[in-house]
Amino acid sequence: MITIRKTLFGKYKEKEIYRYELKNGNDFKVNILNFGGIINGIFVKDRAGKSKNIVLSYSDIEKYIGNGSYAGAVIGRTAGRIKNAQFSIDGTIYKLAKNSGENSLHGGNEGLNTKVFDVREIENGIELSYTSPDGEEGYPGTVEFKISYRIDEDNQLMIEYNAVSDRKTYINLTNHTYFNLSGNTEKNGDEQILKIDADNVCELDDGLVPVGRFINVANTVFDLRKGKIIKDGIKESHSQFRITRAYDHPFVLNFKGIKKEPQIVLYSEYSGIEMKIYTTESTAVVYTGNYLDDVSVFDGQNNGKSNRRYLGVAIETQDFPNGVNEEKFEAKILEKGEKYYSKTVYKFNIFE
Repeated sequence: MITIRKTLFGKYKEKEIYRYELKNGNDFKVNILNFGGIINGIFVKDRAGKSKNIVLSYSDIEKYIGNGSYAGAVIGRTAGRIKNAQFSIDGTIYKLAKNSGENSLHGGNEGLNTKVFDVREIENGIELSYTSPDGEEGYPGTVEFKISYRIDEDNQLMIEYNAVSDRKTYINLTNHTYFNLSGNTEKNGDEQILKIDADNVCELDDGLVPVGRFINVANTVFDLRKGKIIKDGIKESHSQFRITRAYDHPFVLNFKGIKKEPQIVLYSEYSGIEMKIYTTESTAVVYTGNYLDDVSVFDGQNNGKSNRRYLGVAIETQDFPNGVNEEKFEAKILEKGEKYYSKTVYKFNIFE
């Protein structure tokens, strides 16, 4: 039986922020905030039967506010960087906030990660809703967003993203949770093994924007098709890491859709916890927490004055970043009244 528990977490701009705990009969728990749709904790039992939080999180609302890591948050209206902070639809140019050099990052200065959502309980979970007015952060159309989080008795978390606009617009949503399957940050995130069914990654320019060219992963650090310890790939290095420090790239998934086999698998040898990811999306941006040593210290065993670099890995399932400006990516413009839909499933188990 799935239970839902609501507790006060804090306040933001005089609005009450609540944490919603979703829990199944196996003590698998997922905590979600109505601020930014943030995943504030995922608790999974390790091979010893001990419950551990396997995502980077804070117990203090103040540490989330203005935090450049975007930890756990819903990202939108668009995920990733929009080149030159602008795009055009039907000849009209829409200018966005420049919050990453000359580019716009993760929906602008006040994207969905900063919004206080309305919440209603649904079967086995909650649904978050927010109405983004026409012109917010420079984007066209009044958009109704609905994002649902559900769990089941098989230790699965399902996130579904829905949106509809009253004008033609561009939407590309994701979630920015950092995973550290050792639990409670007991080991560093780069000690995890990451496997991705992707033959290509997107090449990035100096502004970390995909340029429309693909890098074949064969014989490179990006070949994760059989699995690789993250820190081994970082040590091997690549010319792209001159720009990014480590992994911060869209992996082009070999297939789309929720099928029998996952597109992505993450595993911790330390805890025995394995996470399988299934998604409807075209890419997964893998960001290995290359600058997490610059943000507030996360909860857990990671005590000290700063986080360790590569403490967690974000796996951001989405359409191609900057797809609206790059014809090769064939990004889809959302028509007036058309439904935007995306789904990602995270399944947790113990792999001995």
